[in-house]
Amino acid sequence: MKSLLSALFLLFLSFAQSQTVVQMSHDGLLRNFIYYKPSTWDASQELPLLIVLHGLTQTAAGIMEITDFNPIAEANNFIVCYPDGNNNAWNANMNISVSSTDDKAFIEKITAYFRSNFNTNPQKQYLCGFSNGGFMSHKMACESDDCFAAIATVSGNMSDTVYSNCNPKYLTSVLHMHGTTDAVVPYLGSVTTGVSVSQTMEKWQQFLGCDPNPSSLDLPNLSLLDLSTVSRETYSNCTNSSLDLIKITNGGHQWPGISTLVGGIGNINMDIYSPQVIWDFLNGKSCPNTDLNELNFNYVSVSPNPFHSEITISTNKEISSLELKDLNGKTLFFSTHPQKLINTGFLNAGVYFLKVNTSQNQTTIKIIKY
Repeated sequence: MKSLLSALFLLFLSFAQSQTVVQMSHDGLLRNFIYYKPSTWDASQELPLLIVLHGLTQTAAGIMEITDFNPIAEANNFIVCYPDGNNNAWNANMNISVSSTDDKAFIEKITAYFRSNFNTNPQKQYLCGFSNGGFMSHKMACESDDCFAAIATVSGNMSDTVYSNCNPKYLTSVLHMHGTTDAVVPYLGSVTTGVSVSQTMEKWQQFLGCDPNPSSLDLPNLSLLDLSTVSRETYSNCTNSSLDLIKITNGGHQWPGISTLVGGIGNINMDIYSPQVIWDFLNGKSCPNTDLNELNFNYVSVSPNPFHSEITISTNKEISSLELKDLNGKTLFFSTHPQKLINTGFLNAGVYFLKVNTSQNQTTIKIIKY
């Protein structure tokens, strides 16, 4: 017994010594983050960096305790960082504002800190986040000048603003986890939280050039007492990237596989252990040496969709022409001098097809007016 206690104490001491709190000045504020580096780290290694973003009202220390990524970082030789949001919130341009802090620049400053002080690999930077932290992860992938090779989000989606303005500079792989009965960030979207999970996945599918219809796999229902099940939807033929949705039927606003009394509401699915699933997805993903504008790559998206009045076309290439057709194939609108913002007041409610021609290719998108 004494030898067992000694071994446990040494293990605890090893983790504690590898865990550090840092305070840095940013935008006139003192900001904090905690990081854990593997016990075998040395300056000659270019290790991956994972940044974990807490939910609204939560803390860096709290999300570190809940997710327990430190042992995974030790076993897989990467550095994990847990920043504190200002006033326990992230400015992810939420529909209902929770912060006005420049958190995008703060997170970019953190990545620069680790590249400078720990020689982390700039091509293997990853983000994951819960709830408000998930919203922030999507925002970073859409807007950051830093390349994040992959993000993983749990119960956190895109706000309407981020969805409409999303214009990623890099091909970022995305894993999204969401419960269908999430009462805080509804699966179907809401006025207060933003778009639906389906809209977010369609947005990334278009950006990453994946096939539109994912394959679906029902995962084993290992726990009958959690009142929920898991399926994994995987998109094929994405351009140098991956896109997966883990859908938790009857799951709540929770980290799957983590039984905790704080931070969530609703059923906790226990069929998967989300931190390990997240790392398995992120691991090995790498940024390209060039950004999207330097690649022979074309993406087109339309938002909002469904829509009521105006739609915005997002693309990284110049639009040469637009053509709008109804279900019967009748052309309703054609322009060789198109605007990216289109007023659709001349349309009745219904389903239409928008053909967008660019210098690279032609894309047809189904759009729905209500």
